[in-house]
Amino acid sequence: MARAGVTYLDVAKAAEAIKIQGQEPTVDRVRERLGTGSKSTIAPLLKRWRSDNGDMADTSGLPNDLVEVVKSLHERVQQMADHRIDRAQQEFIELNEELRKKLDDSSNTIAQLNARQKDLETQIGQRIDEVNQKAQTLEDIHIKLTRAELQRDEAITRAAELKENITELKQENRDIRDHFEHYQQRTSEDRQQEREQFRAANQGLKDQIQDLQHRLAQAESRASELIDDNALLQRNADELKQANAALNSDLKGKIEDIQNLNHELEETVTKCREYQHKNGQFAENIAVLTTQKTDVDKQVAVLTQALETTKAELKTTQDKLAFLTDENKVILQEKAVIQGQFKQLQESL
Repeated sequence: MARAGVTYLDVAKAAEAIKIQGQEPTVDRVRERLGTGSKSTIAPLLKRWRSDNGDMADTSGLPNDLVEVVKSLHERVQQMADHRIDRAQQEFIELNEELRKKLDDSSNTIAQLNARQKDLETQIGQRIDEVNQKAQTLEDIHIKLTRAELQRDEAITRAAELKENITELKQENRDIRDHFEHYQQRTSEDRQQEREQFRAANQGLKDQIQDLQHRLAQAESRASELIDDNALLQRNADELKQANAALNSDLKGKIEDIQNLNHELEETVTKCREYQHKNGQFAENIAVLTTQKTDVDKQVAVLTQALETTKAELKTTQDKLAFLTDENKVILQEKAVIQGQFKQLQESL
């Protein structure tokens, strides 16, 4: 494309001005008249102007063999350049498509690995939450077990105290009966001597006996209640032992679950590391493919440079052809002048 400042209109005006002066518009003359622009910029614009005006270079004064050779050379160079450009473009398109496909596959694989890694991280987080919950549950079970053991100890202590109370009451009951028997024996011995006192004392003893019998009945009732309480406490202690055994069994199961979860967590972490390693390998493959693509771009740049060189050679050939055409015109003009002089000489003779 033309650079800023050199347009097709500028080239067309300069070519028309040169043609009006009786000269053939060439790249050098147009560039000299414009005072700016490169030959590679002016040449296609000048060619376009000639095509638009139907004014192609006059090669009638050149040998036909030279014209044919130049045309053949131009066509061959143009065909070779077009062929090399097409082949390079096709190879670049195929290689670019292959690299793009590999890059897409690698991107998809990386996306899948990232998704899998996120799933594993989510699963690990869930497993950690479950482990924390089970640890909290285990701690609660330990607290309940401690409370149950404290209640069991308190029940055992209370049962022991009740047993001691029952023993004391039985001992008291025995002491009362021994005292009563001793008193009856002493009363029987002293009955004759203390009859009147005996009647009063007997009445008091009857009252005391009734009171003692009432206290004995209460003690026996209390002992029966304490025995029932002891049996109830024993049943509670048995139930607490069973609950403790169940809690210990549940605790063992929870510990096994935690160990299994830790094992699964280790396997998940190992798989995650393997996926990260594969992800690194994919990244290295992408880097290699990127390097290959860079090499291909360099090859394309080299081919493009070769194409530019070929175009420059073609342009040089065209300039030489234009120069030969200009020289041919000059020779034809000199020939016409010599022929005119020759005719004038013949007429004068």
